[in-house]
Amino acid sequence: MAKNKIGIVVPYRNRREHLNHFIPTITSHLKNQKIDYEIIIVEQANDKPFNRGKLLNVGVERAKKLKCNYVALHDVDMLPHEDVDYSIVDRPTHLATKFTSDHKEKRVIFDGYFGGVTLFPIMDYYKVNGYSNEYWGWGYEDDDLLFRCKENLFDFNTKQTPIKTINSAGLEFNGWDSEVKIPMKFGLDNYTILLSFEPYKIDCREDLDIDEYSIFCIPGFDTGFTFNAFKRYKFETFTTGKQCISLKSTIQEERRTTLMVVVDSYNKFIKLYQDNELIDEATFEGRLMPYHKQKFMYLGKALEESQNKRRPFKGIINQFAIWNHSLEPGQVKSVYDNLQLGVTEQFEGYTTPHCLEVAYDMKASNYHTLYDLSGNGNNAKIHHCNRVATHHIEDFKEVPIPWRRESTFKLLPHTDNGFYENKWTYTETRKNQLKFYNRVLKGKTNWRRDGIENLKYKVVSDNKLNYAGKDNQPVEVNYISVII
Repeated sequence: MAKNKIGIVVPYRNRREHLNHFIPTITSHLKNQKIDYEIIIVEQANDKPFNRGKLLNVGVERAKKLKCNYVALHDVDMLPHEDVDYSIVDRPTHLATKFTSDHKEKRVIFDGYFGGVTLFPIMDYYKVNGYSNEYWGWGYEDDDLLFRCKENLFDFNTKQTPIKTINSAGLEFNGWDSEVKIPMKFGLDNYTILLSFEPYKIDCREDLDIDEYSIFCIPGFDTGFTFNAFKRYKFETFTTGKQCISLKSTIQEERRTTLMVVVDSYNKFIKLYQDNELIDEATFEGRLMPYHKQKFMYLGKALEESQNKRRPFKGIINQFAIWNHSLEPGQVKSVYDNLQLGVTEQFEGYTTPHCLEVAYDMKASNYHTLYDLSGNGNNAKIHHCNRVATHHIEDFKEVPIPWRRESTFKLLPHTDNGFYENKWTYTETRKNQLKFYNRVLKGKTNWRRDGIENLKYKVVSDNKLNYAGKDNQPVEVNYISVII
């Protein structure tokens, strides 16, 4: 029986300090596990944007020639802890599930995360034609690889995702000219906002740098709820000193969601809840912007004066409410658990319906008017929204996720390359996003014609190099420098 051998394939450019940490750590780890291995460093020698996927294709091709029967697609800035198991797998298996660091960086694990470190049987890697060669710069090459795995009907694990859907009605927003115009006859000091909605699938615009959808907004300083192309919900508001306070969710799939934001201007804090889970909070100094001069606020509308070029919301909104009171955590839970009863009736754990300024349930609407159930007479005007039925179908849905082997890695410090301060760090990432959402997911590309079987590159140098390992023992590494 042939002995298993792993190829540790590392895409690389200008990370010498990381490499000096990585090589002794990974080789010592593999020796302790008594795993036969080859280290393959693939350096991009030209000055084009970094192409991680294509470099990994070069490395896997070399691993095959070195008689490796499986590979680890491995970022150079991730050092394995003792719990990381690099032994043979029989299917694509994601390893990077937990992280530690000596700095502030955090890495979020979401259902579709397939990057960092992934094990692949070589035969399976060729079956999906490896990575696309056309993702230049940071991001979305791993999403494309996971898509290829799904297209090839690999055996995926599943996760039960809760669906909080009830027999109800919603207003459907078309993402163009739909809006609900709400009269603003009250001030906002201490307050709580509830928004129950479901966004539709993301549609990326070719002419924009980012895609951010406005679900609810107050004119003036872009205060409100948004959903962006990084699949994160956000609540944003401002102080009188124009300090932006931004609270965000982690990456979310498109599904029925209830957000509640609690603002306490006296104690200077803001809390954001998603489906009764506290997901972010912030404190602030000074005073929040007063909005008493604003005549209207909006559901679904992207204001023309928005500095961030937000787009109108596309999806369904079921309920919306504002209290002139900062609800306590127990009240937040009680409201969420009893949404089907509405927010205008008092029930166990919830004693403040009298604090409502507006309360909308989309069942109480006609073609033009959304009726305020709070009793304050703040009826809203509906423009170009369809009233649709929403039904309780299931309590949970099965979401396919990659097979994972629980593993912990130490993150070495590096510059943030992703979605930072409401924009992509690199313009190439936006191009990759457009390619993935507008072409790959819509079946407009052929993965069989773009991958390891169609790989073209020029070798600049190809050497066996010795690096210092643990205890200064020499470690032999395959070092390939290529122009791609």
